[in-house]
Amino acid sequence: MIVQSHSGFQPLKEVWLGDVYPDTYFETFSNQEQDLLYYINEQTRKDLSYIQDKLQALGVTVRRPFFPKIERFLDEKDNLCKPPITPRDWAITINDTLYICPQYPKGFHGYEYITSRYKKHDQKVIVLNRHTNPLAYLTPPSVVRVGRDMFVDFHKDDYAYNDFIKGLDTFKEHYRVHVTNTGDHSDAVFCPVKPGCIFSTHYKTEYATTFPGWDINFLPDTTKARNIPGNWWVEGSYWNTFNPHILKRAEFWVGDSRETIFEVNMLIVDEKNILCISEDDWALRKLEEYGFTPHVCNFSTRGFWDGGLHCLTSDIYRTGDCIDYWPNRGPNGIYFYD
Repeated sequence: MIVQSHSGFQPLKEVWLGDVYPDTYFETFSNQEQDLLYYINEQTRKDLSYIQDKLQALGVTVRRPFFPKIERFLDEKDNLCKPPITPRDWAITINDTLYICPQYPKGFHGYEYITSRYKKHDQKVIVLNRHTNPLAYLTPPSVVRVGRDMFVDFHKDDYAYNDFIKGLDTFKEHYRVHVTNTGDHSDAVFCPVKPGCIFSTHYKTEYATTFPGWDINFLPDTTKARNIPGNWWVEGSYWNTFNPHILKRAEFWVGDSRETIFEVNMLIVDEKNILCISEDDWALRKLEEYGFTPHVCNFSTRGFWDGGLHCLTSDIYRTGDCIDYWPNRGPNGIYFYD
């Protein structure tokens, strides 16, 4: 068992894949609430099972969370927290260390059974605490690892910005840390699929400075065609009818999927295989031109969980060294961009 990752595109050997709660967790909910959450669970499990089978067929070890007593997943007001469906939101491997910002009270995160095994194999796992370690303000989906260069996004007007910068001191000796200021989850707006190539959306445009010399392929903005009145949606259900129930039971489970372009939220397995949601002919052809076989995986409840294939996973082990893709770029340290 190895914890190591220097990029998001070197060969993937082990990955975490999220999951939903057991249906028994909803037994105290109303019938209408149960009906919707059972449906969402059923559709989500079906798609996750397909994704797991696809990854395993490509030679990747897949780890899933476990669910002990429901009390582990309740907040201080006994509300059920969001399930560990998107581990990318709070777990990231940088070099030889797995950093975890636990999403549940008392530092619980749902993968304890496997992190204990990592530790028995002398692998580094750090569970971060915001009261003691400013690195906990790092948002994993906003961190893009490209060998010696790290690209980190954080809004400079955020109240925790100064603590966030202190946390980056952990990496400045060994990396060039590039701090951008769009306030976005980076994996929702662009994806470096291989050295020299990025797939992006309409949001980010400063690549000439941050990724000099790389090809940029802009995907169409699919958010404009959704035309939904709320911030979540589920294929095949009368989701708008259930909105009051969701706002009561799962208000903090949903993001704002109207703003997310799921097609760019891809998971690279290796230099020949990539998992994606997009069925856009242009995007698939471009991936093929770059030497990939795109494996299209449906995630029908993405509009509820506000997550694509990258969000649903967190890469634990990728083979390969920490490569300097811009050897003439300059020394290690922290660099800021407007």
